[in-house]
Amino acid sequence: MRQSHVNLSTVREKYRFEKQRARYHNEEKSYYEHIKTFLTYLSKYINIKNILHAKKTIITFVYLDLLVDLIFCLAYVVEMREETYIDLDPFWMYKNRSYNLWLLCVALTYWDMCSFAIRFLIATHPISVLFSPRAILELITTVPFFVSTYVPNGQYIYVPYFLRSWVLLLRIKSAMKIKINLQITDKSIDPLRTKLIHLIGTIVTLLYNGTCAFQYCETTFGGTTYTTLESLYVVMVTLSTVGYGDITPNTQGSRIVMMLLIVIALSVLPGIIADVCEIIQKRKDGEGHVSKGSDPFVLIVGTFTPEQVVEILDGFLNSENAQLHLNVVFLDINRPTEQLKLLERNSIWGHRVQYLYGSVLDEKTLMRVEARHAQAIFTISDQNAPIPSKEDERNTVRLWSLYCHTVSHEVPIYTYNLSPSTAIYQKVAKEIICVREFKQFILSMNCRCRGASTLITNLLHQRQPINKYDEGWQAQYDDGSCNEIYTKLSPNCIQGMTFEQAVLFIYEETQVLLFAIKTFTNTQGEYQILLNPGDSYKIKQTDECVYIAESPREIRFITKLKKPVFYNSLSLRREFSSISQDSFFQFPEEKKTAKDNFNHNRPDYPRKSLKRSTSTYSNILHSSLLHNSSGSVVSQKFGISELPSKRHALLTGSRAFIKRIGQSSMSGANETENMLPSCFLLNEPVSLEDITIDSTEGISDHIVVCLHREVINMFKFIYNMRSPCINIEDLQDIVLLCSKKPSKKIFDSINTFPRVYYMEGNCRHPDDLLRAGVKRAKQVVVMSEKECLDQYERNSDSPAIMASHILDLLLLDRPNDSYTIVNLVEKTNIRFMHLLQGKDVAEEVDVFYTPAYAAGDVVADSLISNVLLSQTYYKPDIVSIIKTLCGMPGVDLSKNTILSNPTEASNSATQLASLLTSIPMPFQFAGHTYSSLFKYLFIEHKTLAIGLFRAPDDDFGNELPFVYTNPVPSLILKDSDMVYILAKPDVL
Repeated sequence: MRQSHVNLSTVREKYRFEKQRARYHNEEKSYYEHIKTFLTYLSKYINIKNILHAKKTIITFVYLDLLVDLIFCLAYVVEMREETYIDLDPFWMYKNRSYNLWLLCVALTYWDMCSFAIRFLIATHPISVLFSPRAILELITTVPFFVSTYVPNGQYIYVPYFLRSWVLLLRIKSAMKIKINLQITDKSIDPLRTKLIHLIGTIVTLLYNGTCAFQYCETTFGGTTYTTLESLYVVMVTLSTVGYGDITPNTQGSRIVMMLLIVIALSVLPGIIADVCEIIQKRKDGEGHVSKGSDPFVLIVGTFTPEQVVEILDGFLNSENAQLHLNVVFLDINRPTEQLKLLERNSIWGHRVQYLYGSVLDEKTLMRVEARHAQAIFTISDQNAPIPSKEDERNTVRLWSLYCHTVSHEVPIYTYNLSPSTAIYQKVAKEIICVREFKQFILSMNCRCRGASTLITNLLHQRQPINKYDEGWQAQYDDGSCNEIYTKLSPNCIQGMTFEQAVLFIYEETQVLLFAIKTFTNTQGEYQILLNPGDSYKIKQTDECVYIAESPREIRFITKLKKPVFYNSLSLRREFSSISQDSFFQFPEEKKTAKDNFNHNRPDYPRKSLKRSTSTYSNILHSSLLHNSSGSVVSQKFGISELPSKRHALLTGSRAFIKRIGQSSMSGANETENMLPSCFLLNEPVSLEDITIDSTEGISDHIVVCLHREVINMFKFIYNMRSPCINIEDLQDIVLLCSKKPSKKIFDSINTFPRVYYMEGNCRHPDDLLRAGVKRAKQVVVMSEKECLDQYERNSDSPAIMASHILDLLLLDRPNDSYTIVNLVEKTNIRFMHLLQGKDVAEEVDVFYTPAYAAGDVVADSLISNVLLSQTYYKPDIVSIIKTLCGMPGVDLSKNTILSNPTEASNSATQLASLLTSIPMPFQFAGHTYSSLFKYLFIEHKTLAIGLFRAPDDDFGNELPFVYTNPVPSLILKDSDMVYILAKPDVL
């Protein structure tokens, strides 16, 4: 049964409203502020305001205003027929007008003034509404009618309300696009049809204004009365430059009207006609150029498919962050296909999209696409290229050409690669994006912290609650998935506060989660993202705050908060005295029996220890019961050390390291070497024969990675699983299962990592999977890599889906803490997984609401790839933020690099960076609110909670667990929940 009208975002809204109301009541206010506050919280006023802001109301007003302007224009035509001399002075100020026509104009005036007042009051920027050309024309043509009701002979006051035809022209344009701008329709707008309507409307408006003004001047100042048709004839003959001369302007006023009419026509019409011709030409062959009317625009260079274009446009144009008039220009070396042409004509964004073809290596093409005037440029490698390295090389050359052409204009260029190794040649790019780089880090995070992939991916997507759900769990999941990452310069209200005070203050007032700071690092000379920097870190004016919130409106609300006179966390500690006085995971004696029963019934999730040894790991001897292919027992010595070479460091994807390569330093080359990332590494590299095994008997709780055609470079996945932040006892064995041995180049990149094994076998053969120990494994990762698949397999993800289905059949009785992670190239292919699982596939599947994705058991490349383009444009730091959340190498806080001033060392927030992980629900908080848990963890343990991983529940209808990001504070916690936290390794 579908449930409706369930929207937890309204809970957040009511909470913020009540907090704002309480704040205003406690502040000293002026008389004006008292009135404003009274209206703000008056229920009737709020209801009226909500009605006026409703999309249907806005559409209704637009259409009614259009009708009013049309009636005004028709009324003037009637007045022209009634135009006779009237004996009043001054003669030019009065014209004969019937009483009924005057009453009609007055009624329309009152409507127009009320409509204008409403627009002024509800507008985000009311001053811009007041001084807009439309508003000026409306005031010129309505105020005289309003005044005419209070002055003698007001009925006959002349008003040039034929000028409202220009307002009518603007309203026609608004009416054509209003539903699209409000995002309540998917009906397309034909850009050619729009331009033709604009052209015809402009011509009609010019003729109408010229006719009215000419007739008024001739009748009033020349004493000659022309019919409406004769006046129209003069204007048309003049504008067409024919000039028969049978009727000519006889007064100075008429001559001025004709001169103005010619100047306006020559200024406006050629541009509109050129736009129409350009659209027609563009539809024919994809040539043409970027016109000045396209500003502002972003230029995207690459090879595109219709599906890819739809996702890119949705990110750039269909979001709350979207610039109102932003255009998107696609430049492809190939001519646009018929599908792309059809998409341009039938897409709702067709009037803001342009497809051009040409090469950026051609200077003429660069001039034609106005690359120097773009807001931003994106160069994209073809995702379907048969040889990724060659395509990345071509993409790099495109980047070089664009940079050399635009460097003097400082146009930001973003590049999108297939392989991260190309980044070393692309230092000039503002940001380098590689989905395959993200994917391996996200997959490894999912192994370390179940559901992390869904948590991170949802934070990239901007979505609105659907408010209708098939299952109860979807209401909570949907509320969490609508949260997104936002960045903003630190507001005045928290500057000078410690990070702890700022987090608690913002969370208490707005339910927005401040979880990171972008600050300047003195040692590296650049900005870095710090997750949960600590309670000693003081927020500076130059810092940029990173939030998790539902919409930009909440971030704007934070900037309006006033700085509290006194705020600390001491008073909040009292809230927890009744809940727990024990240490975080220590339980009182009287609760041990209940705890044992609880542990017996709850799913056996992987647990993280809160205590970490401070000793340095080195020369650890690990002997397993495994035997390699030669029959020898696998024994390894390893410890925490720096990566063996710069080549390995480049593979981590550290942008800071890439920038430092080749830069000279006063301290010589050793400085760069000392900045190499660290992880668990073998004392000596191993050979492939040393780690090739035939069976996994003797190990358990390991990770099995299923590879299909060949062993791809799994460096990033393994590197993250060997992070120095992981306890030695939490390190898992990794078994790579593939039918083909790894190449020497790939093996050399991973032969220094400990406890990594290779097994030859087919991941779709049950016997090989059982040999790999999938029944004893903690996680099974099924990979799907484009470069190893043919076109058919790439489009369907068939190898990964078939392998996952065999695993489902083999692991029916697997432990509760074990799970399979399936990597798909295309998100839509999840329907094939549903088909094999016997689920209904008759309806279109929204991947966001599938149980497997909500649990983090599916990672789809297409959910990350195209959305990063638009997110990077609107949020330039988003890539760095996601990399930091994924555990990619960042700033080394152990060297006090977070401070731009060395004298501030005593105020250093932390000695180690925070990381994302999950912990079991503290027993004492079961049955309490999420808000109490959030404050307790942060105040008592300096640990920042950002979400929950909720277990299967029959009441909610979820067979699999699901991720709940930034839950509502009033949510009641369960003992089966896991908590996503940002904490320092020394705390863990």
